[in-house]
Amino acid sequence: MAKNTHAFQNDIKHYDKIRDILRYLYLYGSSSKEELVEKGLVKSISSFYDIRQRIENYLDGEYLQEHKSSEKNTGKKFRFLYDPFRCPVNYLAETYQNCSFVTDDIIFYFCLMQSFVDPDFPDEPYDYLEDSGFLGCPESIDTDTDVAITDLITIIKSIYVSNQSVLQHLNDIMPDSEHNKKLFTWARIRARIAELTSLGILAESGDGRYLLSSDIFAKIEADELSDVQLMTQFFYNCSFLTVPGFYLSSTIGQYSQAVYAKETDCFFNKQENPVFFYKNHRLQSVIDDDVTWTILTAIHSASVIHYSYRTKNGELLQYDMLPMKVVIDRQYGRQYFFGYNYNSRKFYMPRISSIAAIRIDPAFDKARRYEFLHSPEADIHAVYGRLYQEHIENVWNIALGDTVSKVIIHFTFPEREYAKLLNRVKSARHHGTVTERGNGRVDFVVETKNELELVPWIRSYGPYAVVDVQNNPELAAKLKSDWKEALKLYGIVQ
Repeated sequence: MAKNTHAFQNDIKHYDKIRDILRYLYLYGSSSKEELVEKGLVKSISSFYDIRQRIENYLDGEYLQEHKSSEKNTGKKFRFLYDPFRCPVNYLAETYQNCSFVTDDIIFYFCLMQSFVDPDFPDEPYDYLEDSGFLGCPESIDTDTDVAITDLITIIKSIYVSNQSVLQHLNDIMPDSEHNKKLFTWARIRARIAELTSLGILAESGDGRYLLSSDIFAKIEADELSDVQLMTQFFYNCSFLTVPGFYLSSTIGQYSQAVYAKETDCFFNKQENPVFFYKNHRLQSVIDDDVTWTILTAIHSASVIHYSYRTKNGELLQYDMLPMKVVIDRQYGRQYFFGYNYNSRKFYMPRISSIAAIRIDPAFDKARRYEFLHSPEADIHAVYGRLYQEHIENVWNIALGDTVSKVIIHFTFPEREYAKLLNRVKSARHHGTVTERGNGRVDFVVETKNELELVPWIRSYGPYAVVDVQNNPELAAKLKSDWKEALKLYGIVQ
């Protein structure tokens, strides 16, 4: 499980370097290493192999496939597995697992957790230590139901020394006394204890003593635990932020296999018996979960974020922004966020998948934080909601704008399908007025801040929809051009 699933950005090191490659392979289906270098996603062929190795460390080999392209003068290409029947799982969430760890972290956490629990003594995890001589200085350490933080350095070092042969045999880790002195320091132990306590894994019993938190699943039977995991699977498949739920579900599955080994069946095997099919069109948002979480955290704390935004031509632009709301495009499932941009002093709706790097900026000028308000207001989140509603008025989908234009669309439906298509227009419109003109004719009038956002919706009605050329010449020309390009693909027009 990831080291700290509630603070992605602080713990995932260099994830931004592989995010663009994951997104590119998702969007374009397949790519060669040469193409990735050409696009500037990796610096060189050699660096591609390094990043590929990282990805393969996080993903099962079946998900990232290598294939020979049929194109001339092209070598091997790489692609993801998309078939939902062969691959019904959210595998990109696994790219977050362990990507923040180095060997020292794994050793440190192993020794630290062994200080609090031992599988051979689940009821009395510390009493046996004094009698066994396992501790380096048993007479100076009071081992009861909890452990004093001042004793942990001695305990951890003893556990580390006792497991040297195991570490060397399984991981080829050779003893290094000088390095080990730097590994188990007072500052590092205090930081890890504070982190595990904040996560609820450890609990402070007072006077600087800590113990493992109580097992919340201890009184739950195997069949009940499977229902709990099923519930977590449902919610992480529905939620726009999926990685935390994915880890929780995985943890429950691992817990069940460890505690109820005989009772556990293939229900917990995600490949053998999947209950939910993870929709592939949501895979891209998974790799942006840490970015989305940072934005949500900033919204909750009314903090300013600093981020790098990648334009269509690949240029990286730097912005400072006060995020106010995460918005999901209901038509395509893309994620955006609404907020105030300090660089332009305007409100924007940037796309989350275009963010290359992001961080909360606690040092941002406090005098400027609410410069968009005429006077201070007590409930800043109520202000967020009011401003968002003001700016999305007359917005068809996502795109904001400074002006509002009126779009007129003339529909002509055949008699046999009139009722069905009229009902579709009424139910599928985001806003606007529908007027029946008789003889199968229907007029639709809508005011919007961006006419081009209506293009996919209008095209979905085919020849039945005609944009008023006199009122909306640019929109009509755009649709005509799109239809012409489509006909060219089929060889109907030259």
